[in-house]
This record gives sequence, C-alpha cells and structure tokens, in this order.
Amino acid sequence: MTSFSYAIKTAILLFPIVALLFTIPYIIYQYHKYGAVSSYRSIIVYSFLLYLMVAYFLVILPLPDIETVSMMKTPSYNLIPFHFISEIFSLSTFSVSDFATYFPTLKNPVVYEAIFNVFLTVPFGVYLHYYFEFDFKKTLFYSFCLTLFFELTQLSGLYFIYPRGYRVFDVDDLILNTLGGVIGYLLAFIPLKFLPTRKEIDQSSLVKGQKVSILRRAFSFGIDMGIFLFVFFSVLYFTHQFLTSWKIVSLCFLVFWTVFYFVVLPTCLKGRTVAMKFFHLEFFSSKKVTWYRIFAYYFWGVFFYVCIPVLLLFGGFYFYQSKMITENIWEYYQIVLAALTLMVYLIALLKRIFDMPLLSEKIAHLKIVSTIEMTSEES
Repeated sequence: MTSFSYAIKTAILLFPIVALLFTIPYIIYQYHKYGAVSSYRSIIVYSFLLYLMVAYFLVILPLPDIETVSMMKTPSYNLIPFHFISEIFSLSTFSVSDFATYFPTLKNPVVYEAIFNVFLTVPFGVYLHYYFEFDFKKTLFYSFCLTLFFELTQLSGLYFIYPRGYRVFDVDDLILNTLGGVIGYLLAFIPLKFLPTRKEIDQSSLVKGQKVSILRRAFSFGIDMGIFLFVFFSVLYFTHQFLTSWKIVSLCFLVFWTVFYFVVLPTCLKGRTVAMKFFHLEFFSSKKVTWYRIFAYYFWGVFFYVCIPVLLLFGGFYFYQSKMITENIWEYYQIVLAALTLMVYLIALLKRIFDMPLLSEKIAHLKIVSTIEMTSEES
C-alpha cells in the first residue's frame, strides 16, 4: 500500500507540470475544431490525463537502484496463463467449499495484486466507452494495447535504463488488465445515463464557438505574430550574414512583410490571416472587406494602443533630458501616463468582454467574426 500511495502522490505532484505543457496544444486544437473550450470537456480530458499518469506510475514506481537490479536472479517473465490461480491455492489455505477461508485468502498478496490489476484499467474502459465512444471491440483492443505497453515497459527495464526488467512481464497481467478495460466498458452506462454525451458536449462547444472570445482572438493573433516574427528574424539573420547593407534591407523587408502578411494576404484569403483561417475567423464589414479597410483596422489599432503611449513616453523623456521639466514633474508624468494607458487598455478589454466595437473597428468599419458553424459542418 505504501508503494501505491507513493505512486499516486508522485503523479499528483507532477500533474500540474504535464498539464501546463498539454494546455496550449489542447486549447489550440479546441479552438480549431469547435471555436470554444468547453469546461466540461476540459474536466474529462484532464482527469483522463491524470488517470493515465497515476496508472503509469503505479506500474513503474518505486524505482530500484541499478546495482540492485543487476544482481537480480529472479525470472523476468511469466508466459503461463492463469498462473496466479495455482499460486493462490499453493500459497493459501483457500477452499471453495469452506467459506471461512475466503476472507483470509483476500489478504494474500497474489489475490489483491490480481484484483489491483483488474481495477487498474477499469477507468480506462469507462473513458473509452463514455467519452471516446468506442465500441466493445475497440475498447478490448486498446485496453490490451495499454496493458502491453505497461508490460513491455517493465520487461525492457524502463526502456533499457536498467540492465534487466525489475518487475515481471506477466501474461496474467495482460489478461487481468484487459479484463478491467472490458469491465469499465460495461460500467460506462452509469455516466452515459447521468452525464451529457460526447455529441451534446460537441454541440454545446459549437454554439459557444459562434462567438469570438478574447482568448480565441489572442491565440489567433499570437500565432500570426509568431509566424510573422519567425520569417522576419530568419531574413534578418540571412541579411546580417551575407549583406553589408543589412540594416537598410531588413528595414525595407520589415515594411514589405508587415503590409504583405497583415494586409495583402488577408485580402487574398477572403479576409483572413493564416491563423484566422486556422481558427475559423474572418474579417466582416457591413459594406465590403477591402485591403484599405484591413490596413485601417491594423493601423489605427497600433496607433491608439501602441504608438500614442510610446510617443508620449519618449516625448516626456525628451523634455526631461532637455531640462524643460524637473525630475519631480517627470516622475508624476510617468505615473499619470501609466495610469491613463492602463485605463485605455482596461476600457478596450471591457469592450471586448461586452462585444462592443473598438475605435479602430469603427473607423475601419470592420470586425472579426466566427465562421465555426459553417466549417464544422463541412468537416
């Protein structure tokens, strides 16, 4: 029991790290497929991830010393099916006709290890049937594959880190773990009866995906900026290595690449950047989506939320360096400027939350809308 609790504690402690690495790809996939991240789906997926971690650590932990493993002389595998049954009879006083031997036999390590191997994969079968909607044959197959993965992990000495397997590759474990997956499949009628189905979760996500959330917009813009900066810095590195006038060339390319990626390309892609197309977003106008509207959208957005604060900051710094204002005034000026800038960004955030157009959107007569309903039906 101590090894069980140690494995579970280890999985729980490492889960936040694994979940953090898993979160960004998960969110990107959800926004791509549904246009929204369902909280209910997230609970199911993350609990499934935690279960897999717990099951894996129960199989491999605790880790012994390499020297201890190298001196092991015990068999590394058992290929005799149902060998545990003969062990139960040989290592206990169990008798089918004597009920008094039933309870003491349950305390036998061979018995509770067999029960543990069955229960280990019961949740796996429940998840496969309930959420992934696998039929009986698929559940049986994937339960066997998971069990085989566990057993090969043990047989290989944790992928050949150890000189030999420190636990036994047991065909009985294959049988019992697979049986646990099948039992989980049969028990899945309980969540199917009381919880929403996968189709209902998908439909709810698609309904939410018809609106453009702040996080979805942020991921779209972040990926666009990632592509934009990757290409720009690649060209910058190339020009710096092979051209003497690399500064002028890089500046010209920056202007060209900015206009091309954020204006020309969306115009050619029917009002979508590369990331917007991936996330099922597009520019929409009550009149017509044109290149100059897209240009105005980005220009005024950058001007209001980036250029003005930066110009005011550098302007105040210029007056301070020129001794036109005192140090006390310069300090108050920075505080006031930071407060005003924060207030402007807060107003913009509140407008996004309440789906109100920003000033740049009003000037350009343009906004970003979702196309998830149409694209989901196509897929």
